[in-house]
Amino acid sequence: MIYILSLSLLVIMACNDDDQNSQEVDLLFTEDNLAGDWKRIAEFRGQPNDSLGILEPTEDLFAQFENCRKDDMIRYVKAIQQEENTYFWGIGEIACHNQIANSFIEIGTWTIQESGKLNRFYSDISEPFVVVLLTSQQLRIRKESGMEEPDVLIYEFTEYERIK
Repeated sequence: MIYILSLSLLVIMACNDDDQNSQEVDLLFTEDNLAGDWKRIAEFRGQPNDSLGILEPTEDLFAQFENCRKDDMIRYVKAIQQEENTYFWGIGEIACHNQIANSFIEIGTWTIQESGKLNRFYSDISEPFVVVLLTSQQLRIRKESGMEEPDVLIYEFTEYERIK
């Protein structure tokens, strides 16, 4: 009986590990993998020359946000046939003054390249970003160019978790 119980426990733990590992697998930088709803969970200034945002941040910008901005979302919608990919800005559960909770507004269009270069376009403005991490549950992007300080580059990152 103890043997069966132990074996059952090992199977459950192995399945749980597989689920966690499948969520952490890096995905290719494609429209299909980026499409979906992403909730902002972090925004920070990285360490000097840390272009991936994997070192301890130097400044937590997210902590300085109003609570109503901390659950904002971005929705990437893949185009159907000849249309362009569109993206939307979403208001989360907590809305700021004059906003509507759980609503989205269309902002512009977007493209992504296999290299991770993400361009968002609105009006006549192009915002270039670099996707540095994309898994089934996590997205981290940074502005394409960093801020130059003496002999180093400092990058700002935004991190999201997939909600849909």
